Amino acid sequence: MIRSTLLFLLFAAGVITSQARVPVRADTFDIATGSLRFPHLCQQWGFRVSAGLSMVRPPKDLLENAIQAPLVNIHATFGLPWKLSLEGDLTTILVSNQLALGPQLSFCHANYGVKLGWDLGFLYGRLKQFGFNNSTQGWISYPNISIGYKLKTMAFTLKGEGISLLKVSTKSGENEVTRSKKMFNGGTLALYIEQRIHKNKLFVIGLKDNYVKYYWPTWMLFSTFNRFYHIPELYFSWIL
Repeated sequence: MIRSTLLFLLFAAGVITSQARVPVRADTFDIATGSLRFPHLCQQWGFRVSAGLSMVRPPKDLLENAIQAPLVNIHATFGLPWKLSLEGDLTTILVSNQLALGPQLSFCHANYGVKLGWDLGFLYGRLKQFGFNNSTQGWISYPNISIGYKLKTMAFTLKGEGISLLKVSTKSGENEVTRSKKMFNGGTLALYIEQRIHKNKLFVIGLKDNYVKYYWPTWMLFSTFNRFYHIPELYFSWIL
């Protein structure tokens, strides 16, 4: 009995020792390689996309009942030469839709990054329910800058953008109700946190403040653009 026990212990010790000698693969993950919001040099001709939702609560004096349905968001980037990338963004709530597209120029040093960009957004909306027959379309300009700092599995990005309405037209039936020419419409400031969740998959949480006169998802209110509103937004997405 004692001999059998000693043999078992020697065998177990040998197995443990052999396992300890097996080299452990180093974790080479870098969040910049999978990030979308952090300013980094995208892989040339590489493509990355995320899908998520934005929860928005407009002020009560702009909208008596807060919008309950979230905005669905698809965000993508395509790597180009010379530190450039092309970013696209689709945001929709069925009756309100915006597609934005624009070039981005990134600069990186150590754990820091800066990105300069300019997006051109096309707005289209249509409301034919509840007896309405309203529609809108227009063009919006978004010059922007992003400043980021990254750790190994987490990245923080602060993004600011200006907003200019280039042209927006809203109709009721065949009658044009409102029309705006080029005007400064305010800006946004957002903080995005990207976190590694599983293997190389990233989850993004964003807090955004829209300081604007005209907020495009609420186009059907026929705003007269007389004042600025603070409109908070909670954003989260999964990088695919």
